[in-house]
Amino acid sequence: MALRFIALLLLLTASLGRAPASAAEPVFPLGSRVGFVPPPGFELSKRFPGFENPQTRSSIIVAALPPQAYAEVEASLGTDALKKQGIVEDKRETLALANGKALLVMGNEQENGQKFRKWMLLGQLPEGVALIAVMVPESGLKTYSDNVIRTSLATLAVRASVPMDEQIALIPFKLTELSGLRPIRVLGTTGVVLTDGAKDTVTPADQPVFVAMVGQGGPEQAADRANFARNLFSGLGDVKDVRIISGDMLRLGGGNLPTHELQAEGKEAFTDTPMKLVQWVRFGSGVFIRMVGIARADQWAAAFPHFRAVRDGIAPREQ
Repeated sequence: MALRFIALLLLLTASLGRAPASAAEPVFPLGSRVGFVPPPGFELSKRFPGFENPQTRSSIIVAALPPQAYAEVEASLGTDALKKQGIVEDKRETLALANGKALLVMGNEQENGQKFRKWMLLGQLPEGVALIAVMVPESGLKTYSDNVIRTSLATLAVRASVPMDEQIALIPFKLTELSGLRPIRVLGTTGVVLTDGAKDTVTPADQPVFVAMVGQGGPEQAADRANFARNLFSGLGDVKDVRIISGDMLRLGGGNLPTHELQAEGKEAFTDTPMKLVQWVRFGSGVFIRMVGIARADQWAAAFPHFRAVRDGIAPREQ
């Protein structure tokens, strides 16, 4: 069931595609280090990490997994394991990749009265494990033969890193105003760290830092929100002797965005440098966005307007 679970998880992960590269170059799904030259007619999916051909109702799902996942996924691709999933294997082979090797399993499956051809590639690379699942309905097999799919999958490639703009595109909110700050790190698919300065590896004592992240839950009742925000504020490990100097509910965006603001001062934990901080918690239905800005006290007057501008430019990403 591991293969089905991974495929289902990926199908539930909405993403946006990028413009494809030329036909001879590997194409990478948004946020993925794994890519390849897709078969003719396939384009980056806007619904899941991979490719699809709407005309033939064909799909290719792409996943990058840690090295330790190889044994488990390999077991899920065994002949008997596939049979339990409704896939009848008829061929398997080993492919030589440019920087590794891969197991390619081919078979057929019937779902809701329709027959599909499936190709499942498990790549073992120095950077980790690649899992690719291709599904083509019987009507599309004149276009997508085993040889066509094999040739495409054999171009499997891994890029050194995922560009920052792609990582940010996976966060469930967008930054419409950076106000001179620049992103330096993405926190999974939940948040982003920005800074104002030349250093990429920073502490707040070096240069101003702004962090925005989304969280699940949060109180629905307005009366509970101030206490919720204060509890979030207590987990700042890099600052000591924190003293809250103001706290209030704001009505931003014409009153539609209930946001709790806390301002505080303290000292950098290792150098005793005087610091100032602000936290905004914007509440929505079942989610909240927490934004924290921190800068040295002598930089605060210049940094705070930029923090506020970034805050006002954070908006939900359209589905």
